[in-house]
Amino acid sequence: MRILARNRVFAFGAAVAAMLALSLAAPATANAASPARTVQPLANVVVPDEVGQNVGIAIDDLLARGFRLGFRQTVDRVCAHDEFEVIRQSPTAGSVVPAGTVVTLTFVVYPPNCP
Repeated sequence: MRILARNRVFAFGAAVAAMLALSLAAPATANAASPARTVQPLANVVVPDEVGQNVGIAIDDLLARGFRLGFRQTVDRVCAHDEFEVIRQSPTAGSVVPAGTVVTLTFVVYPPNCP
């Protein structure tokens, strides 16, 4: 019984010694402070012209360019535009904005009595 206990203590001591040796042998760069991170500003992008487009096409185009989306719908009571046509956008076409800016599209829906 005594020999078994002594073997356990020896095994534990050997394990601690091995861990200590490994930690001392670790490269010095592991303890060095990590370099400061530089925050990169978002790139500026030009807002495309989506007025006159179908809202579905405009959505696909804006998402592909990295914009976020906002929507407004308006009822065209005289049926002068195609249904789901973008009639306004904000920011306007040609504006230079940070990537990821929200572009709000205003598009047309028809009332039930349009032909």
